[in-house]
Amino acid sequence: MTDQFGARAGAFAGALRAAISERGITLSRLQKGLADDGNVVSMATLSYWRSGDRQPEGAQSLSVVDGIEDRLGLTRGHLSSLLRPSTRLGPMAPPRLPFDEERENRETEETLSALRSIPQDALRDLSTQLTVRVGADGAVESIVMRSLVQATHGVIAELPLIDVAPEETDVMSVISDVVGGRVDREYLHPGRLLSGVVIALDEPITTGGTTLFEFTESFPPGYPPRQSAWHATSRSARETLIWVHFHPDAPPSWCEEYLETEDEYVSSMRSVRSGSVHVARHGFGPGVLGIRWGYDE
Repeated sequence: MTDQFGARAGAFAGALRAAISERGITLSRLQKGLADDGNVVSMATLSYWRSGDRQPEGAQSLSVVDGIEDRLGLTRGHLSSLLRPSTRLGPMAPPRLPFDEERENRETEETLSALRSIPQDALRDLSTQLTVRVGADGAVESIVMRSLVQATHGVIAELPLIDVAPEETDVMSVISDVVGGRVDREYLHPGRLLSGVVIALDEPITTGGTTLFEFTESFPPGYPPRQSAWHATSRSARETLIWVHFHPDAPPSWCEEYLETEDEYVSSMRSVRSGSVHVARHGFGPGVLGIRWGYDE
């Protein structure tokens, strides 16, 4: 008799075989396309997945599955929804602060301490999506952040968030419209550059469990104008997406995508089409991924 695991593994393999066959693509060509997208995977692994001998497990493998869906023109979740929840969460690298500046590193640690934040080494980032609205003055008006996270061991009941202002200020950004939790504590560092909040989850999660939460960040009068949108993570994230919408009366003169890690800094100019621009990465982190823009005189 086939157990539940075998049935779901077989369903995933069957759907993968069917999609590959329908598109007339070879496994070798699929592997090369995935590598071009930054989703490196061996031919042996793809062959195991296609045959059903193994199923994808772990953040990197699940990111590859997302890439396969994109490459084969499938809707997101077409394949991944057929996978059983993995009990092999795998080792997690210790979280690292993504900032280079000594001051920002130090003040981040001090802010987390003041917030009485628990260590985040038992958390995995599965998906983070930022939708950014830019006002007529060219500065960010609001950011809606939606995040899917997973506990790798123990119990996770709250999550800290850190904001780094463009310059020193006595005004904090405002977190509102929280879904899946509530703002429990907040703190403005005496250095007036960093601030932080702690979101208490509506339902704590345990090993292997996930939670989805969303909130809106807005910037009250007195907050320095921000002409950038970024996401900093101290852990590898399965999916990171930033989508910036510009006001129709304020298209930027230039727009730049950038990525910063401990080992490299990469940037490229982007064109703004239909009033918006986005950047997406799979398996990104630790580091900072962002978009910045500006206006000629």
